[in-house]
Amino acid sequence: MATVHKPDAARSERDPKQSLLRAQRQQVIGLLLIISAVVLSVAPWIAGSPDTAKDAHRNELGVGIVVLFIAMARFARYPGKWPDLVVLAAGAWMIASSCVLSLKETAVFDGAQVIDVAVGIVLVVLAGLSLLLLALSERHGARRQAQRATEAGDRHS
Repeated sequence: MATVHKPDAARSERDPKQSLLRAQRQQVIGLLLIISAVVLSVAPWIAGSPDTAKDAHRNELGVGIVVLFIAMARFARYPGKWPDLVVLAAGAWMIASSCVLSLKETAVFDGAQVIDVAVGIVLVVLAGLSLLLLALSERHGARRQAQRATEAGDRHS
């Protein structure tokens, strides 16, 4: 009795290395994004004075909500490149917002600037890491697909 190999059956079998890369990108980074979003949302209370620098605190809350929605969407389906680019832009904005929103004045310094810059750096690093894992996963998947195609060609020869 001959064994018949279907091309779709080979695709349904997941490579453990690619599965691990996808899981790291989707779940671990998603969890760290949720933690970052929560820190941004409660930053005024962490700093100790939520009544000062209202624009900055609205900014933190807005960016925190955007990052939280993107992080929750990561658990619903596998993210592409665009969510990572949005997180990268949000992180860059958090780093730059302390200067743009005139928070460099010491009269309104409440410690939230340190939190904003730190979380901004974390968001930029997480987005960069996620984009790197996406590229590695795609490259590994393309390599596996090419290897399977050559194996299938060798069998038919």
